[in-house]
Amino acid sequence: MVSFLLAVVTFGAGLAVRRLRIPRWLTGLGTISYSVYLVHPVLLAVTDGTTGRGERDNVVLEVAFYAVLLPLCVLTYRYIEVPGQAWGRKLTRRVPPL
Repeated sequence: MVSFLLAVVTFGAGLAVRRLRIPRWLTGLGTISYSVYLVHPVLLAVTDGTTGRGERDNVVLEVAFYAVLLPLCVLTYRYIEVPGQAWGRKLTRRVPPL
């Protein structure tokens, strides 16, 4: 029930601000969000394997994590996602509709 209410509130907030201008950095983050979704577990596994997990959060390590994650995701978006999307569009143009 709480999840449903949170979804309704989120949808309502989106409707309330739909005419406002979205900051460029926020749309950029939305653009690379799928890369962030895919890359962050790999990067977490690498950092856990090299530095281990501390008992407490370390702000410096968290900032370093994001300083590596975000540029890496920009690169994966540019050099993997965009060519893959173009390739998919090209393939769908070749296949005749049913």
